[in-house]
Amino acid sequence: MKKVLSLLLVCCIAIGVAFAGGESDSSDMSDEPIRWRYAHMNTDDNLSGQYAIYLSERIEELTNGGIEIEIFPNSQLGSMVEQLEMTAAGTVELHHDTWGNMSVLVEELQAFDTPYLAKSVDDYLKLNDVNSPLFIEANEKLIETAGVRLLGCVYGGARCLTANFPVYSPDDLKGVKIRAIPAPIYVTAVEGMGAIAVPVDWVDVPAALSTGVVEGQENPPATINAARLQDLQKYIMDTKHIAAIGPFMVNEAAYQALPEEYQDAVMQAAAETVAKFNAQGVAEESQLIEKLIADGMTFITEEDGLDVDAFKAGVDAKVAETFPQFSDFYEEVREYLGY
Repeated sequence: MKKVLSLLLVCCIAIGVAFAGGESDSSDMSDEPIRWRYAHMNTDDNLSGQYAIYLSERIEELTNGGIEIEIFPNSQLGSMVEQLEMTAAGTVELHHDTWGNMSVLVEELQAFDTPYLAKSVDDYLKLNDVNSPLFIEANEKLIETAGVRLLGCVYGGARCLTANFPVYSPDDLKGVKIRAIPAPIYVTAVEGMGAIAVPVDWVDVPAALSTGVVEGQENPPATINAARLQDLQKYIMDTKHIAAIGPFMVNEAAYQALPEEYQDAVMQAAAETVAKFNAQGVAEESQLIEKLIADGMTFITEEDGLDVDAFKAGVDAKVAETFPQFSDFYEEVREYLGY
């Protein structure tokens, strides 16, 4: 009888172990996709919105669905600053923004968006390449300080000034309220151009223009067109005061939690995104200007009397006064770019 009971007990234990093993396999989390959220401020049809979609799709493809990404465009999850803070906190895993706005995480990063920092698109691309020593240093600071890793930067065009009246020099902006991204370097840029800077989050810009809270704004042609600002502004001034470089990033803890092959996939997707959309941003810039003109905007260039040198002089003086702590960075930029 004891042998029978012992045999039954062994069988029950074996069945229990087998059942437990089967139950563990069926609930193995490795079979479940990793779900990330990507928050940004742009519409899906803007260049930045397009590369958010492309990056997300490539990550999903390269991980064979191991990472699934839900995108929240057009500031659905909050203001630009709030989205940066969410990325640092890990509430969202992916985000893209501007160098200037990233001062909320690391103060000196805004120096990358200093007006007239480089002399050509090629120089801006060189400075913002992931292999640039200045980019690498910035990334290390961002990881250490805020727990956010930069994946790359995409060129979105040169920022231009818009208004409902022609502007040729800083004198034309005296007493004029111009929207600025709510970050110190952008406020300084607008003030250096001769205007009164009014910080307004991007999602509120159309309403601010419509109601007269601001009389103008500055953005690259791609953003102006995507937001249909040509319906609200009649003149576009080719000041090209800042290159619209969009850094995109990942929460560092989320990135480090990935298996190595997934990390490699994220970096590959990022490199492909940079290559594809830098080329697209450069190619489409002149086409978008032509579209804005066709939609009724008057495009004012140096050939038309736009005094870019006067704008640069005013901005340079204001930057030197406001950000003396960035002087070493500017010297490093000049040395790296061979100026």
